[in-house]
Amino acid sequence: MAIEKKTEFEIDHKFDPIKCRHFINNVCSVIHCHHFATLYTQLAMDATDFNGVKHLVTTSEAVFFDVLDQYCKQSGIISVEDKVEIAQQYWKAVGMGLICFTGIGKYEVIAEMEYSHLDEGWLKKWGGSEKPVNFITAGYVAAVAALVNDKPPGSFTAREAKSLACGDEKSEFKAVIR
Repeated sequence: MAIEKKTEFEIDHKFDPIKCRHFINNVCSVIHCHHFATLYTQLAMDATDFNGVKHLVTTSEAVFFDVLDQYCKQSGIISVEDKVEIAQQYWKAVGMGLICFTGIGKYEVIAEMEYSHLDEGWLKKWGGSEKPVNFITAGYVAAVAALVNDKPPGSFTAREAKSLACGDEKSEFKAVIR
């Protein structure tokens, strides 16, 4: 009986000491701090005239779609299952938390997080929220939904339905096709 090899996200981390830049798989990456992420999330929420939340979600979606799409193409990853596995491992590898995609469909994708770096920072900084705050992960879920369905970024709208920052046991994200 053959044992099927699980798809694994491979990390090639390089640091440019002259420019102080980190590169993960040749992509310039910010090694983030949850306190900083909570501050720009709050700034986006306060920027209602600018529609800051929408910009944070769509920017997250565009950036993560590009990173995941390039990685999958360069690695020859084509199956939905392998793309989902890579997306889960990538999120963990860059320190954003533990995400699990629990529903993958043509019109809807669902993800859950039992741990989130951003939510942890939010809870430490402000003690909680009345509304979900994890717009970066919402953008990520929309990116993964587009990726696994071979659609361009912007094809799905994602929102956080349950939130660790609001006191829920886990965060839940739902992306639906536009």
